[in-house]
Amino acid sequence: MKLQSLSIRWRLTLWYGVSMTLISVVAGTGLYALTARDQLARVDYELNEEMNEFEHDVRRNDDRQALLTELNAEFSLHEHYEFEITQRDGSTFFQSQRLAGQRLCSVAKWPTDFVTELRDLSGLGEYRVLGKVIESSYGPLLLQAAIPLAPIRVAQQQLLSTLSLIGPVILLAVLVGGYALARRALAPVKRMTEAAERITAQRLDQRLAESPVRDELSQLAHTLNEMIGRLDRSFGEMRRFTADAAHELRTPLTLLRTQLDVALLGPRSTTEYQAVLFSLRDDTVRLCDLAAQLLELSREDAGIESGNFLPLRLDHVLSDVIAKVALATESKQITMAATPLPVCEIVGDRDRLERVFVNLLDNAVKHTPAGGRITIGLAATSESLSTNGHPPHRFATATISDTGCGIAPEHVPHLFDRFYRVDPARTTNGSGLGLAICRGIVTAHRGEISLQSQPDCGTTVAVRLPCADKS
Repeated sequence: MKLQSLSIRWRLTLWYGVSMTLISVVAGTGLYALTARDQLARVDYELNEEMNEFEHDVRRNDDRQALLTELNAEFSLHEHYEFEITQRDGSTFFQSQRLAGQRLCSVAKWPTDFVTELRDLSGLGEYRVLGKVIESSYGPLLLQAAIPLAPIRVAQQQLLSTLSLIGPVILLAVLVGGYALARRALAPVKRMTEAAERITAQRLDQRLAESPVRDELSQLAHTLNEMIGRLDRSFGEMRRFTADAAHELRTPLTLLRTQLDVALLGPRSTTEYQAVLFSLRDDTVRLCDLAAQLLELSREDAGIESGNFLPLRLDHVLSDVIAKVALATESKQITMAATPLPVCEIVGDRDRLERVFVNLLDNAVKHTPAGGRITIGLAATSESLSTNGHPPHRFATATISDTGCGIAPEHVPHLFDRFYRVDPARTTNGSGLGLAICRGIVTAHRGEISLQSQPDCGTTVAVRLPCADKS
């Protein structure tokens, strides 16, 4: 079974088990090694103390027979240690009785200093042996003291057995505890999963429960709730957009059908048929414009119209747009003036930006009475985006102001919503999509569009776009 096929709960449990097994093995091995080293160090210390006493007795007695008598009395059958004295010719000067002729000396060349080693004596087991060469009245002697390691090995074996028994118990406890901990830790995830399964396109008003403790799972629930909220708003906008689009399309289609039905009720003169055809043509043009706007908005929403972004002069774009709208302002007897346009280089799609400014100027012309004035301005400003020492970024802001009837304050926040139109007295034949399209295009250029208006005082629209980076 692959690890990826297991649930997160079991994978966490297995990771707990593997981690604890490794920790237990390392800790147990370290404990065993430290204990063995400590026991051996203690043995060497005791062996050295016993060697000092043994050496003292050998040095203080110059009578060979008296020395042997004393050594036999004190060291021949010692409770814990074995002793041996070897002369330079290899003969045994003294030996404990339990050695029974076995030699502790295993070096061909005598050591010049203390020598501590492990030896396995036949029939007696493993010993720790300490050797030391001294000069005496009997000539050079090799003193050796040995202690059996059987008690230490028994203690080490008991420790190893204890660790071997405790290890599986600890591992089992870790697995059980790890599973319970993983289950408890993932319980909020399970609740979020169950709650998310109940959320559908028709039930986007529901939200996931957020824990008051600001941990990672609470942050996840908060993030998911924000995402669901955005989806809810998007679905709501989509439903409203669909309903508004259907309503906008239904009105001209109904007019078309009505005119056709009236024209077919009976014979008509050529003049009457021409009037009907002209009327049908006007409604068809309105339908085509509306369909084009709806298509443009849908493409903006889908991110299809990414645009052909190239370096361009915003002041040139504005100059071309002013020339295109000049005829409309003249026919309506509106004065259109542009302040001196400074050089502003940006990166953008020229056609789409022209569409924005043509739309804005067209709105200004529609809502400015004869004798009014429209003013176009352009300015470059520098703004610091952060306080971390980066150089300020430059922006180009184009403004279009008119002296029209203005807009009531309650309508201003909704003017960029799709299909939103003010009161019928101010409404023209537009579909209410123009400003929404403008906002989509400006946003695609990483810019901002804003509108300020006062009733009977006029309206000002500002389009703010980032300038091209010359670095």
